[in-house]
Amino acid sequence: WDSSNDSIRDGHHACIMVDCSARCGKISVGEEIIERLTTSGKHVNVETKTALIKGYVHSGEIAKAEKVFLSTCECKAKSDLPNIRTLNTLLRGCLWSSASIGKNKVVTGGVVTSEKVWALYKGLVERNALPSPDISSYEYSITLLSQALKTEESEKRIDELKDAFGVSKDNSSLDQSVTESLSLSYLALARAYAILSHNAKATEACKKAIDFAKLSKKALKEGRTSEDEYRKRGKNTSDTRLESNTLYREHRLSEVESEAKTIQDIVSDKNDQDSSPRALARRLLLRLLVFSGGGTTDLELSKEAKSEEECSVQHRLVHAAYFSYGLDIPLKSLGLDFGKDTKVLRKRDCNRILGSVGLQGGIIDDNGLVDFRRLFNAGTGKTKTKKRKKQRTLEIELGSGFGDWAAKQAMAFPEKDYLAVELRADRVGQTFARTSILSSVSPVENLCSVGAESGSLLLNHVAKESVSTIYINHPEPPTQTFGAESANLEAIMSGDDEPAHMLCSRTLIAAANGLTKSSNGKLVIVTDNQWYGRLICATFVRIARQNPDLFHPVDLSKHHYQEVEAFPIGRINQVPVVLYEGQPGEAIGHAKSDNAEKGSSYFDRLWRSGAGSHAEKRSRFVIVMSRNQEKDR
Repeated sequence: WDSSNDSIRDGHHACIMVDCSARCGKISVGEEIIERLTTSGKHVNVETKTALIKGYVHSGEIAKAEKVFLSTCECKAKSDLPNIRTLNTLLRGCLWSSASIGKNKVVTGGVVTSEKVWALYKGLVERNALPSPDISSYEYSITLLSQALKTEESEKRIDELKDAFGVSKDNSSLDQSVTESLSLSYLALARAYAILSHNAKATEACKKAIDFAKLSKKALKEGRTSEDEYRKRGKNTSDTRLESNTLYREHRLSEVESEAKTIQDIVSDKNDQDSSPRALARRLLLRLLVFSGGGTTDLELSKEAKSEEECSVQHRLVHAAYFSYGLDIPLKSLGLDFGKDTKVLRKRDCNRILGSVGLQGGIIDDNGLVDFRRLFNAGTGKTKTKKRKKQRTLEIELGSGFGDWAAKQAMAFPEKDYLAVELRADRVGQTFARTSILSSVSPVENLCSVGAESGSLLLNHVAKESVSTIYINHPEPPTQTFGAESANLEAIMSGDDEPAHMLCSRTLIAAANGLTKSSNGKLVIVTDNQWYGRLICATFVRIARQNPDLFHPVDLSKHHYQEVEAFPIGRINQVPVVLYEGQPGEAIGHAKSDNAEKGSSYFDRLWRSGAGSHAEKRSRFVIVMSRNQEKDR
């Protein structure tokens, strides 16, 4: 961005640079570029603003993203107004970030922002003949409404979708993307109805989800997809990409069918179900904690801390549950109706909510730490749960995705308490929905869904030396191939800049501080990407060179794991960090799987299907580190 290039630089260059800063997890660089263009009097086009919105939503800065979108709506030139990509970029961000209270006591994010921008964009469509929302726009919007338990609004939006895309009784010729989005939309609606114990409507929504999933699979086989149309027109779509996309979509649709059938089985079960408003309200406040959200890990520190002065941690948790996950619905039945047009909850409103369900004082202490003992001791049903006298261990899964693995662990080990920690708010919502629905037939009271950036959660809200084990399964790498080059690993070990990913040194150090030393707390990492496994090992070496006593490698060879590669620390008599290969099992704390071939989580099943080009279908790479050195090594 040298001044010598001023004569040739244009809006396209700016857009590329802002997009790069977003992808690298440094959106502040993109902000600086926009500022330079603005102060120099140069035009900032809608494509560049869309790239800036993308960076904001990935880093959880949803308020800034909304502000940029609103600025595009005020433009006079039609070419500067928001386009479909601009709308969908922000709607995706609303999925990733729940509603939260920020500066000036304004709530943004989640369904709050999505409904605001939906109405604005639809108005622009009518006045300026802009393209109508596409199928993805509808899917995002319906998912957010359903997550907030706004079932009536969700039904209406589904009807709008059907009208817009010509859905009728005979849907045999519909495009695959339309039937796929309808299957996902009806599944989201089914979750909402099941949570509210509207069993007949949940069953009906499940049936529609399954029907549209089957139609979508049929369309895939017949080649009625956008990728196939591109190829017919001579567009460049490789066979490999087409095959991978087809496998992914088939897997996604199979997951829809499986979950919809499970919900059907559960809601039709004759077992008693505690569907009281008080029970649902307590569940939303005790088994769902959302501190922050975003699309990917930002290299810069979490934005969560910026709102600390504006609102207490406890009250921010209440705001998220109220505006994004439907807490307002059971509260109305309890006589706490703050009005349909409520923009923000006052401090006394939050206190009234907590008091109305017997949670006076909340579950956050004065230092912002979660009182997990009180959280899990407090029941979610009609009757108060008897306090458990025995001290229970706390285990955490970071990057828990849709919560499949954490739920199975919680059911396998009812004597332990679990946190399923995920950055993306929509996945947190799905984890909560599944465990909430499942609780009617198989209680999962020892699992709490947490929305947060892993490092920030461990640093700010988990007490030191309070966690027995931290698990990370199939973490997302910064790129699929980073770690393949030894030069990159040497740079990481030497202390150079790290790429943006969840398991950077900051997060791993925070994990070490959270692990208990008295019972030899462990950090267990499983990945299907060998290159990423190498990067994680290099990061542990980096940490060990700076703080030799923070982590100690665990020898897995005695449990029949095969050593793949050893990474020397570079100090005399210090054991190297080792990357092992083998199937996760009881030796590393994983619950015994009934059918290992099917996989224990969504991502595990996805990679087994062959949809990942840089992942092993069978092999798993394992790294285990402990707070104390093994005596018998």
